[in-house]
Amino acid sequence: MEQIYKPKYDKVISMREVFQEYRQHLLTEELPEIPTSKHDIAKAIRFSGTSSQFQDLLQSIDIDSHLSSTTDLIPIDFNPSKVLSIQRPMEIPDQALTFESVKNAVKITGKLKKNLDCKIRYNKHKYSEVPQTEETNLEPYGEMLLAIRFYEPFKYKSGVRLGHPKFHQEFYVLGSQKLTELRDKIYCQCDLGPFFDISNDPSQPPPDDRDTRPDPGFFFIHNTFYNDFRRADNMDYSHVIRKWAERKKGIGELKTGIMEETSFNDLHFRLGYPQMYQHNGNCEHIFVISDCRLLSPADILSRRRYPFLNSYAFPRSIPCNICGHCDATMIIKNSDQHIFDPAYICQSCFDSYHFKDGRKIGEFEAYRFYGTKISVKDDENEIDMEG
Repeated sequence: MEQIYKPKYDKVISMREVFQEYRQHLLTEELPEIPTSKHDIAKAIRFSGTSSQFQDLLQSIDIDSHLSSTTDLIPIDFNPSKVLSIQRPMEIPDQALTFESVKNAVKITGKLKKNLDCKIRYNKHKYSEVPQTEETNLEPYGEMLLAIRFYEPFKYKSGVRLGHPKFHQEFYVLGSQKLTELRDKIYCQCDLGPFFDISNDPSQPPPDDRDTRPDPGFFFIHNTFYNDFRRADNMDYSHVIRKWAERKKGIGELKTGIMEETSFNDLHFRLGYPQMYQHNGNCEHIFVISDCRLLSPADILSRRRYPFLNSYAFPRSIPCNICGHCDATMIIKNSDQHIFDPAYICQSCFDSYHFKDGRKIGEFEAYRFYGTKISVKDDENEIDMEG
C-alpha cells in the first residue's frame, strides 16, 4: 500500500521492540528498577547518609522553594478547547485610515480599535475530564501508551476532492489491550442503526430488538486486516478487498488477523500514517496512531479506565434545509420535492412539507437522524458529551 500512498517516514515501528528499547534506555545494571519513590531515588544514587540528611538534600535542590517568590503570578492551566479567541494588540497605521473599508469599520464601531480578535484554529475539540480514582494497578513505565485519533467518514471520489477528514475523537490505549477493547469504545452514529425507511409510518418507534453484539468490521493497520469474529455469524469483510488487491499492481501482499486475539503490542505501523476502521457495511473511518510512549506516573494508572477518550470534536448543528432555524432530525433521500439529496429536515418541516392530513405527499425515503453528539459508555452509565 505504501507504494500508492507514499509515507513521509520509512520506519515501521514494532511495538514490542520499541517497548524493549525504551526499557533498556531506562534500566541498567546499576539501576535495575525505575525509581518511583524517594526511597528508591536514595537507593539508586547510592546515598549513604541518614533519611534526614537525604531530606535536607532534596530541600536544597528543590526548584519551587529556591526559584519561586510570593510575588509570582499563579500560573493558569491553558486548555485550547476553552479559549475562543485571543486579544492581540495592533496599532492601526495612519495610512490605513485612507481606505474606505477602514473608515467604515471605525464608523461602525464608533472608536479606533486597538486590539485584534484572533480566532484560534485548534479549539474545535474538547478535552475529557480526567477521572479521579484511587485505584492504581498499573506500574509506571511498565506499559506502552498509544494516542489514536479517529476522523469522521467523508465523501471521496477518485480524482475529485469532495471533502476532507474532520477530527472526531482521540483515545489513549494501553499496549497490552486487545483491538476489540478500543473498537467497543469508538462512537459512531451508524451504531444506532440499522436505519429503516419510515416515510410511510413516521410515528413508528425504533426497533427494540436490535442485535447489540459487535457487527462485522475490521481495522486495517499497515498491511494487515484485523477482523472481528466475536459473533459466530460475522464475516470476513476484507476477503473481497484482498481478492481485488491480488489483481492490482503495486499494492503488495495483504495479510489477515483476528481482532479479539491481537493486542496493540503485536502491531507494526508507521506513526502518523493513515489507517482505516470499517464497520456497518461501508462506514469507513480514517485513523492515525499519533504517538506511542511509556506510561508515566502522571498518566491514569487504573487499567479499567482504558481505552480513555482524551478529546473529541464539538458537535456540529446541522440546520434544516427548509427553515434554516431548527436542527435537523430527519434525512430525506430520493425525493421528488427537494433540490438536495440527501436533505436534512427538522421535525416540524418534515411533518408540514411531506404530509397532508396524515397522508404522504410525493415520493421520498425518510430516515431518523441523531445529530453529531458523541455518547460514550463508562463503567456505570452512558454519558452524552456535549459541546
